[in-house]
Amino acid sequence: MLSKNEIKFLRQLQQKKYRRENNMFIVEGTKSIIELLKSNYVIKNIYATSDWYEKHKHLIDYSVTLVSHKECERISSLQTSPEVFALVEMKQSEKIILSDKILIIDDIKDTGNFGTIIRTADWFGIKTVICSEQSVELYNPKTIQATMGSFTRVNVHYTDLKVFLQTLSDDYVIYGTFMEGVALHKVAFAPKTAVIIGNESRGISSEIDKFVQEKICISKKNKESVDSLNAAIATAIVCYELTK
Repeated sequence: MLSKNEIKFLRQLQQKKYRRENNMFIVEGTKSIIELLKSNYVIKNIYATSDWYEKHKHLIDYSVTLVSHKECERISSLQTSPEVFALVEMKQSEKIILSDKILIIDDIKDTGNFGTIIRTADWFGIKTVICSEQSVELYNPKTIQATMGSFTRVNVHYTDLKVFLQTLSDDYVIYGTFMEGVALHKVAFAPKTAVIIGNESRGISSEIDKFVQEKICISKKNKESVDSLNAAIATAIVCYELTK
């Protein structure tokens, strides 16, 4: 059984302020926990129901704190609480190691969109995601949940995008996603490619726009349909074309 202070501490980690103060975050759910166990993240503790532990103890080399279903409900940030949580140490800022294909995130705000973008990058083998400092936080519990464990395999960095793009090697061609531009299926992507994904409502900001060397777009088949695509869906389509 957890003490009131332990539950309070774990619940506080739903807030960015306390995550930063303690340099820790929460991972919830079986799929994400299994991926976490295979990663190089430092796990401080695992909390699980006895039923969950009996089914999965062969996977775990860590000590596990057994909790009740009611305690899970009190800890969880999700509508349906899972049976397992992990308390995990945040990674310190690391030197950016660039892969040949980079996604650049310009002020994405929605946790679900961002988590899905990371999961999509993982699916297509894109290892580097560079985010503006104003983009939603990776360690937000809803972002972590949306990645379904992919946060353990994709290197996510936050930086001043203007400085990053100014100093990016000339070997890279910088593409930007817009409503108008070269149709995606006609783009011959360079061997070293950086693709900028803009904010959900405003798109790519004017200060970042000037670094774009080629504007690309997803062709709209039905001219009378919706005005735009969800950012995560658009990213998935771009990643498919980029890596095929």
